Amino acid sequence: MKTNVTKRIVTLVLAFAVVFTAVFAGGTSVEAAENVQTLYISSALENATAGSEIKVPFTAASNKELAITVLAPAATNMQISIYDSTGKLEAMNQNPVSVVTSDWMYVEKLQGYAFIYSLKGFSSGDYSCGITFSSDTQYILEIDQLNENAKISNTKAIITKGFTKKLSVTGAKVKSWKSKNEKIAKVDKNGKVTGVKAGKTTVYAVTEDGQNLICQVEVKENKYTDKVIASSDLGYKEWGINVYKASFDKSGNLVMTARVAYNGSGRMACMKNVKITVKDENGKTVGVYKTSRKNVTVLGYSTKDVKFVIKKSALKKKKFDLRNSSIVEDATGHGYNN
Repeated sequence: MKTNVTKRIVTLVLAFAVVFTAVFAGGTSVEAAENVQTLYISSALENATAGSEIKVPFTAASNKELAITVLAPAATNMQISIYDSTGKLEAMNQNPVSVVTSDWMYVEKLQGYAFIYSLKGFSSGDYSCGITFSSDTQYILEIDQLNENAKISNTKAIITKGFTKKLSVTGAKVKSWKSKNEKIAKVDKNGKVTGVKAGKTTVYAVTEDGQNLICQVEVKENKYTDKVIASSDLGYKEWGINVYKASFDKSGNLVMTARVAYNGSGRMACMKNVKITVKDENGKTVGVYKTSRKNVTVLGYSTKDVKFVIKKSALKKKKFDLRNSSIVEDATGHGYNN
């Protein structure tokens, strides 16, 4: 006989099943397991008579997975039945279910046997579980429900305009995805969020069991920004260059603005062997600006902004996430005049 038992719930149930060792030894205390809600548990080691059904009530709190666990000193044939609130057999697959001795598992720490029967897609409500053993036995019965709260992959997300981010949910099935303001960000049925325009909004994941999971989404323009250097950042008679902003113009050309700083007396006249490399969010080179000489006069202890343009035709990718890209500058300064 096959039962629909997932590895996840078996692990959780057996993780706390070892505490029943004390019960088999004559104790009465039982502890609850993490991430599992106990709906019913035997207060002590109980006795069952062959052929007489034991019936216990329980209330399912949600539609999350249920596990019926039977512990006994020895494996035995039995029948498990689920009844609705009126006492009728619940309309479900394999109800009642017949269990034979080979279906049980031996638990060494218990020095006894365990059988776990899992039920999925259970509606919340009042039920009863009936068990009929084929032989006289001692037993402990426990009915549990997974109690993991659903979690969304990101409670906050920053997305570049025109680009996407995939959200997901664990611990529950998603019934629908919604965006509070689709003019800022929209989301499809699979949780893929697309940035529409700069701004802030909220994306909701509505689960089948009624939970509302929230991700605060901020959409930013597809622009590159970095530190603006000053001459005071440099050592004496040192110079530096750093692209601190970049964006695409209407024609798709990449326009970069660099700050050139010189910390010394006199002035700097030009830069030679200039190379500016642009890499996308994955670290792949998408564009390179090169020139053997760039005239720029920077007075001592001051700075000057210089523009560099990489034509659209020279870009390896016409569309990429510039906000999450990196830009590396390389050049030598010349023409110092004290």
